[in-house]
Amino acid sequence: MSSLIASLCLFLLKLLAGIITNSLGILAEAMHSALDSLTSLITFLSVRYSAKPPDSSHTYGHRKYDSIGGLIGAALLLVTMSWVALEAVIRLIKPVEIEIGIIPFIVMVVSIAVDAERSRALKKAASITSSRALEADALHFSSDIFTSLTVIAGLFLVKLGIKAADPIIGLFISILFLRSAVKIAKDSLMDLTDRIDPSLMDEIRKACSDIPGVIRVNRIRARSVGNMVLGDISVLVDSGMENRIPKEISKRISERLRKDVDFIVETISADEEIKEAVKRISSEINGVIEVHGIKISGFNREKKVSVHAVVDPDIDIVRAHEISDALERRIKEIPGVVEAIVHVDPADLPSLKMTDKELADMIRRELEGRKIDDYEVILESLEVFDPPWTVNVRIVLPKSMPLKKAHEITHEVELIVRRILPGASVTVHFSSYKI
Repeated sequence: MSSLIASLCLFLLKLLAGIITNSLGILAEAMHSALDSLTSLITFLSVRYSAKPPDSSHTYGHRKYDSIGGLIGAALLLVTMSWVALEAVIRLIKPVEIEIGIIPFIVMVVSIAVDAERSRALKKAASITSSRALEADALHFSSDIFTSLTVIAGLFLVKLGIKAADPIIGLFISILFLRSAVKIAKDSLMDLTDRIDPSLMDEIRKACSDIPGVIRVNRIRARSVGNMVLGDISVLVDSGMENRIPKEISKRISERLRKDVDFIVETISADEEIKEAVKRISSEINGVIEVHGIKISGFNREKKVSVHAVVDPDIDIVRAHEISDALERRIKEIPGVVEAIVHVDPADLPSLKMTDKELADMIRRELEGRKIDDYEVILESLEVFDPPWTVNVRIVLPKSMPLKKAHEITHEVELIVRRILPGASVTVHFSSYKI
């Protein structure tokens, strides 16, 4: 608002001096100040509106209005530049009389002082908020200082009798207008079209890569809106780090860029990536129908993989061994995998054709009423989870039973379950009363 008031005052002073002297340089500066007044008003409105919080129709906020304000300011600069350039050409062809006194010099000195102060204030505000509109205003006024000095030099030359200096300075000022307009328009269009500075993307990538636990940055998409950077990131992380990494990434990027950030971070654990790679590779191995029960152990980049490969039940063991070897070799080519073990399963195993509910019913029927060493197994609870199969069984035993005998019975129950569901992870608990 103070910038707007200053522009209006300077416009009136320069217009008065321009009318008195008939100098194109001063009139051009008056037009420039008039334009600055309009630009400052647009900046005031656009910045004020862009600061509104997000709503149902602008879920990312209203910050792009700031860039629209900068674009309008650039368009107005072009209009002014065209008028000054045209008038300068006319005056070069047909010179006009110019009267130079002390007033235009005083006006231009006052203009320099005012422009220096408001340019400083606007640059500070633009640097804090990353506002394109405020940056455009600051650029206007810093260039105004130079053009005012040029006008003063032109007035001295005219006073010395070089009348062509006035329109030439007018042409020079119009070129400066064009330069400023192009820069402001380019920056505003970058914001409006979501183009982001490649160096900013490099900083984001470095911030992610420097975090312990991040193995690889898979994808970064970002856009800059005012002082905020929005986007999404996909990273490969060490297993067990999936919950900690997203907050750390946002924190590191904000510190590095010194901006507000809002990133959606997708973390893919190294184990999950290896599992997906095993599934993809198995589909490329001739003879493998499907894989299941993929288990990964080890730390960091030294992973061990075990997997069940389903094959045709009618092939001989030599062919089964060839398929197993081929799959193991390919799995060990996955980055970070140092060992692979493939268990070959025939495709007609009952467990491969059943759902977890059907398997649970089969195990329940097998255990209920089953006698082990003249003791009837009482099944208290049973849980069967999807592949890789995990089975939790709880049975009830007499309070007086010795621990050694109880352990033998739980082991027998575990063997029964494993016969039904080979390769499953089975845990059998016992209690002396119902929970």
